Amino acid sequence: MFLPKKILVASICSCLAVNTVIALPFTFFTSSVEAQSRRVRYNPPSNLDAPTVSASGITRSFGCAYACLIALVPDLKQENKPIPQTIAERPTIYFLTPEFNGSVQFILYEDNVGSVKPYSESGLPAVSKKQIYEKSFSINNEAGIIALKIPDEAPILEIGKNYTWKFTVKGKTIEEYKVVQGKMRRVLPTKNLITQLPTISTPLERAALFAQEGIWFEAVQALADAQLTVPTNTEASEEWTSLLKSAKLDRVLPFTFVNQKQSAK
Repeated sequence: MFLPKKILVASICSCLAVNTVIALPFTFFTSSVEAQSRRVRYNPPSNLDAPTVSASGITRSFGCAYACLIALVPDLKQENKPIPQTIAERPTIYFLTPEFNGSVQFILYEDNVGSVKPYSESGLPAVSKKQIYEKSFSINNEAGIIALKIPDEAPILEIGKNYTWKFTVKGKTIEEYKVVQGKMRRVLPTKNLITQLPTISTPLERAALFAQEGIWFEAVQALADAQLTVPTNTEASEEWTSLLKSAKLDRVLPFTFVNQKQSAK
């Protein structure tokens, strides 16, 4: 098991301001009784009001022997392929990255469903994308988990719209060149969130509420915050492990948060 390290929550804005948090080692085994008693249990959104799409919430890089490039978002093989939700104007996305020293790129697209004719074979509406933001910068870190916040200079996510993001590690060789992309949808907070959030005092409780309401990105961020607030609280790391398993992110479990050095390009 890896020793605890630090995470750099990196805002990819022009100033590249940084914060560091401490993470605990991951817990790899959870009994069935413990799993049932978990507080942070993600309830995937149905997205029944969203247009049907032919791709799920994420694609992942392959062909990596050790640490892949993986976004920490659900890979749920459900028929309606729910899109991970956020209530933030500019949410934070967490990634597992391989050991890397070089250039990376983040691109954000606004999806426009039904603007072109459906595919003839599947009958599903084609999705056109309009690029609305792009940022390149350099990172230098060991294999592990980093966090990228969509910066203030980027357009805010509009409520009810679907967005596609793409994160590219531009390695010097084909083996080092990796791309991961996924979708997100900003929604209004539910009445329950509006009522309950002001009464909650701990990140772990916030994570549980966000997960219950199907708000993935804030649930993950709250769990990361929980490990910072009380580094000795093993419940936070156990809940983190359980949430990753529920989203089929088992390949991330051996890794912890890492130091990251970055600069704008």
